[in-house]
Amino acid sequence: MRPDILFIHGAFTRARRWDPWVSFFTAAGYRCIAPSLPAHDPPDPRGLARLTFADYVTALAEVHSGFARPPIVIGHSMGGLIAQHLATRAECAALILISSTPPWPTRGTRYALPYLLPYFLPVVAGRTIRANPEAAIKLVLHDLTAAEQREQVPMFAYESGKAYRTVVFGRARVPEGAVTCPVLCVSGGADRMLAGSVGGSLAAFYTADHMVFPDRGHSLVAGSLVGTVASAVRDWIDRVALCEPATDASFRRRAVV
Repeated sequence: MRPDILFIHGAFTRARRWDPWVSFFTAAGYRCIAPSLPAHDPPDPRGLARLTFADYVTALAEVHSGFARPPIVIGHSMGGLIAQHLATRAECAALILISSTPPWPTRGTRYALPYLLPYFLPVVAGRTIRANPEAAIKLVLHDLTAAEQREQVPMFAYESGKAYRTVVFGRARVPEGAVTCPVLCVSGGADRMLAGSVGGSLAAFYTADHMVFPDRGHSLVAGSLVGTVASAVRDWIDRVALCEPATDASFRRRAVV
């Protein structure tokens, strides 16, 4: 019997970003659950002002408690960091980290810094922050078509400054060895949000398999990439979920073109 899949979205967005993946994995025979983080759908700036990163982890732990058996957990960006913490406190069949924030401080890329600097004071103060549409396009959606960018931009709204502060300053540490389930890290070689070394370092930390899509950016969960990224992730999940040993030794930490 296949495990269920729990999807966790990233900062500023909501569960709708997972719609293409939910459709894809549902068609493949998986039961999928994709909740929005608290106060994200509909966006609630006042509610977000009170929320912390720990509140997000607690909310997802409550969702996890509703599964009859350990699910596969897939997290994107900040959702990947939430997923890492969830996996330290609840049993998971597998953990998939897509363009994931690591549990340590990271430096911004040369593309990101001009857009992130205006957020510095609000983040330090823990105030609710609003997504910048131009930043969403330049940093997250830059490798997608103009049509898909127009479709995706409205999903970016507000985020908790308190939660984002924890993420940006690397205050959501994960003890070494605390995650014991199989882990897959998936990275875009053209990611403008995270430094190129992050995916490999995260994979090394978890002794994880690592897929790299060289010409792709941060938004690996985009609908247009289901046939490449989601399909490759499904192949890995099917091996893990069905307990089938990998026959291709080159699969581990390979680059996917």
